[in-house]
Amino acid sequence: MASVTAPKTGQNQRRPLWLDISFEIGIVLLVYLAYSWSRGSLHAKAATAFQHARQIIDIEKMLGILVEPRIQSFFLAESYRTHLANALYTVGYYPSLVLFAVWAYWRHRDKYMRIRTAFVISAVLAFAVFALYPMAPPRFFDGGHAGAEDLGFVDTLVTQWHVKESLAQAFYNPYAAMPSCHFAWGLMIGIALWWMTKSAGGRTIGLLLPLATFVGITSTANHFILDALGGTAVTVLSLMLAAFVSRAWAKRTAGVGGVTPTNPG
Repeated sequence: MASVTAPKTGQNQRRPLWLDISFEIGIVLLVYLAYSWSRGSLHAKAATAFQHARQIIDIEKMLGILVEPRIQSFFLAESYRTHLANALYTVGYYPSLVLFAVWAYWRHRDKYMRIRTAFVISAVLAFAVFALYPMAPPRFFDGGHAGAEDLGFVDTLVTQWHVKESLAQAFYNPYAAMPSCHFAWGLMIGIALWWMTKSAGGRTIGLLLPLATFVGITSTANHFILDALGGTAVTVLSLMLAAFVSRAWAKRTAGVGGVTPTNPG
């Protein structure tokens, strides 16, 4: 009787490691290109960005949640608190993203694919808002920026860590406060950690990271509370869309070859 070779599934169908990693790096580069496009002409956006920030301030005043000045005042009271605020803001962004991506890729590859898809979707959504609704962060309302009144905010990264704003603006969009990608991605990492691991340590980090990120973005005057709420909405929508894409891909591949990879990519 002739033997029948079963179709290869799962790990056997994966691309070579070097090609897979190159694919992931390519996605990162495409996301950065999209981000660069969303920057547009920063000079032309300035007046509109300050106007939108005042709208957010007025809404928070109406809702009684304009407490960012009080949050920052607490951290400005002691030098070590200010350094802590800067550290929370810094570590809660790119370092956390990189560490999470490397860990998830090696330990939970299939789940990583879905979360990566959610990150890409969230980036597209956020960058579109940046282009259509540019908004200045609270730290611009420090009395040192033309067109923005002094509301008592302090740019702690400049005053304490001496970050050169002019140099940093060559690589980021200063009018991308709404929604807060900083908080959106910290929250997404937290949710992903709860999904991917059952360890007490992993889930504790998943709980604390979004909280620490929220403290970091508000205490350094980089985001308003409504920016974080906007980031939350982006995270929830992105996770829902990523789940839809994953299910649609599974159905498509099952119909084509009878083999159901767990995720696209």
